[in-house]
Amino acid sequence: MKQSWFVLADDLTGAADCAIAFAKNGMVSDVLFESDTAAASDAPVLAVDAASRPLPAAEAAQRHAALLERHFRKGMRLYKKLDSLLRGQPAAETAAAIRTLRGMGGPAFVVMAPAFPATGRTTVNGRVLVNGMPLENTEVWARDHTYANGDLAAALKPEGLNVRNILLADVRKGAQTIAGMVAADMDEGFDGVVCDAETLDDLAFIAEATHALADRLFWVGTGGLAVPLARMSRPEQGSCVVALPQGGRGLLLVVGSVVKVSREALRHVLASQQVEHYSFTPQQLLGDAGAALAEQGAAIAEALAAGKDVAVEIAEVEHPNMALGGRLAASLARVLHNALESAAGLVVTGGETAANLMAEVGIHGIRLVAEVESGVPAGMTLGNFSLPIVTKAGSFGTERTLASSLDFLRAAIKKGELA
Repeated sequence: MKQSWFVLADDLTGAADCAIAFAKNGMVSDVLFESDTAAASDAPVLAVDAASRPLPAAEAAQRHAALLERHFRKGMRLYKKLDSLLRGQPAAETAAAIRTLRGMGGPAFVVMAPAFPATGRTTVNGRVLVNGMPLENTEVWARDHTYANGDLAAALKPEGLNVRNILLADVRKGAQTIAGMVAADMDEGFDGVVCDAETLDDLAFIAEATHALADRLFWVGTGGLAVPLARMSRPEQGSCVVALPQGGRGLLLVVGSVVKVSREALRHVLASQQVEHYSFTPQQLLGDAGAALAEQGAAIAEALAAGKDVAVEIAEVEHPNMALGGRLAASLARVLHNALESAAGLVVTGGETAANLMAEVGIHGIRLVAEVESGVPAGMTLGNFSLPIVTKAGSFGTERTLASSLDFLRAAIKKGELA
């Protein structure tokens, strides 16, 4: 299969919530998170997790440049996924992409449109809003941010990028107006444009205006802009169907994200569904409690093998140390090694958590199949064994999203197919 899209993301759930748009339109889409194995996929849509969100700007930029040099080829279209809350280093990564593509003779003008209306993310006057609130006033921003505020042009400027805003009034004049503005900015030597959007129709105008210019530009956005781009790439082709074994094992839910909406969703599951609950504190996971952790891991595996659903979390703390996220996820993955092999399916929230869990048992990616709700994809794992999986970015969804994800997998297993 010829690869036509390369999606480059800073974490696993982000790669998946973009690539699912293409899978839903009939394009086989693989998400891989071990970059050295990415060439093993021949899917038309290849999404790679650079795992760069926790890195300093220079390292994140270097990793993106290396992945582009390794995987991007002439004729492919590039979609650079950025976090909808501007976590990590999207400005440095975008600048690195432009420099690398120029050196390769590729499309080096950026169209940035980070709105994801289905999840409450919009862009107005070049600034990111979350449910109408300025990004810098949100709970997530207070705990984890890189830039002074949600002004995209201001974030890009220190990286040497000169971009122009296309405001909502001009976006809503339609694709022809947007295309004219993009062409003019290209001719004037700008590095790119930042596009306002509040609705999927706004994003559709942007996609229509720029899709034909893929040899000269690439896109930077979230799962929102990926939707109309995927429809234009191969519209209305439908999704694939994967057969599932009907077994008696239980489902495993793992919550590693510290974001409030994911914790509320876990509490809803615990209150509304019959699941066994295990909570691991950071002190347990990073301390000298190996024997106790192994005992709990064995109990979780035993429960799953007996057909019981199990919810596992990294316990909430008042002031979480975000720098410890990778170590905590890796430690939890080791605890759950046997549990993953005993589960009928997996629901996981938090990209770092998901990547560590799967790498622990020799899984290197996901072939996407369906979507539970917007931004919450489902698929089958790739690697040592095949397992139905739902991934959710920590900040996406509502209090019912994790319960709905479990229900989705239960129904798929009962029916004997994921579709």
